[in-house]
Amino acid sequence: MQPTSLAHATVTRTRHLDLRDRKRLTFLGDLVVSILAAVIAVTFWSWTDHGHITPSWVIQRFFWLPILAALWILALALAGNYVPPYAFHKKYVIRSLILAVILALFLYMAVYFGSPRTLLPRLVVLVFVGMAIVLTAIWREFWYDWLNEHAVPRPVILIGSPPDPEAMTDLLNTLAQANYHILGMVTEGTDLEPWESPPENHPLPSLGEIDELPEIVARTRPAELIVLNPSVSTEVAGILTQCHVQGVAVTTALEVFEILTGRVALEWIQHDWLRAIPLNHQGTSVLYQVTKRVMDLFGATLGMLIFAPLLPFIALAIRLDSPGPIFYRQKRVGRGGKTFIIWKLRTMQHDAEKSGAPQWAQKDDPRITRVGRWLRKFRIDEFPQFWNILKGEMSAVGPRPERPEFEAMIAEHLPMYPLRHAVKPGMAGWAMIHFDYVDSLEDARTRLEYDLFYIKHQSLWLDILIILQAALELVLRRGR
Repeated sequence: MQPTSLAHATVTRTRHLDLRDRKRLTFLGDLVVSILAAVIAVTFWSWTDHGHITPSWVIQRFFWLPILAALWILALALAGNYVPPYAFHKKYVIRSLILAVILALFLYMAVYFGSPRTLLPRLVVLVFVGMAIVLTAIWREFWYDWLNEHAVPRPVILIGSPPDPEAMTDLLNTLAQANYHILGMVTEGTDLEPWESPPENHPLPSLGEIDELPEIVARTRPAELIVLNPSVSTEVAGILTQCHVQGVAVTTALEVFEILTGRVALEWIQHDWLRAIPLNHQGTSVLYQVTKRVMDLFGATLGMLIFAPLLPFIALAIRLDSPGPIFYRQKRVGRGGKTFIIWKLRTMQHDAEKSGAPQWAQKDDPRITRVGRWLRKFRIDEFPQFWNILKGEMSAVGPRPERPEFEAMIAEHLPMYPLRHAVKPGMAGWAMIHFDYVDSLEDARTRLEYDLFYIKHQSLWLDILIILQAALELVLRRGR
């Protein structure tokens, strides 16, 4: 059999969905089912008014269809359904739909109370929300099952060699979950050694060397080439360009892993910190900083107004439960590496660090008081940090501030750790909603990867998503 030409391979590759295709089709399916739910709700409205369905009556209220559908799509978007990694994994569907339902109830009640009761009955709103939930859940279940079991896997070739086996194992597992099919590896001659010990579940055949790549691409017809090395030579860049102009996507392992996991993998960065945080990231924008500061002031003021009436009762409970002060003050490291005093409600025994040495909070930490455990469950102990936000030391969203003692220890093992100081620390953060507390160096590494993703991709939309996800954490009582 003659090798397939690159021109023919270009046509064949269009059948394989990339991540952008999957996100767009997910959105399109959500839009269709939301419109269908709106049609059902308006039809039900006609039946309750007349005892039967009147098409002309339904058509007269046709304008409600795009309004209701748009509000449901907005709720899904605010819940993070179209942000990586939520858009690509079935495991996030239930969480995202729960948050979308909560948001939808607020949005639709606002529509209801903002319009005459005869224009949009409450029962119609509830029917629509219920139908939107059911239809979206059915559509998503079908969509992710089809992608994982029936869709043509996206064939890829790995170029180069991994920095270490653990990083490669994480990448392979991530690609497998996202319905990628790895055809094999291509090495760069004697400059790169092939990976000698792949995991048992992921055997990776060697397809040849880099100078043979055009012929390998013609023979195996991949949809994408994933470059494992942080940088490549001019010769390799020329060969990859030759394949790309023939219709083959070329990406890096860092980029793929980042999109699929919501983390910036330190293993794939090596010591090139510009890959983690570009110098012109969103946090350097004056307009973004000003807008975010206005949002912080508004949110912190509202939070203080809500918190103030509750404080006397919380203070009494803390004092009755254990001796010691009501508030807990501690040095933390903020933006630019400057230290500040963070305020919290005391949740531990007053002599929690009587040895004098700083200690990480552990799961089911015996130093936590009975009242403190409940305060942590609902994260009420963090509420005094609204004052830190008003003073400009913190933001509503950002990496959680760490103690100087732990900072020094972690930075010895993770040289990129100070990059977290490129932005203000926050009450809520991308790492907090995905990883929660840190009690080891390995946990600190994973949290840093989430923090770098936030700093690299921060935007007002992402900030709003994080705030809403953090609010969901309160509802689900996932504090420690």
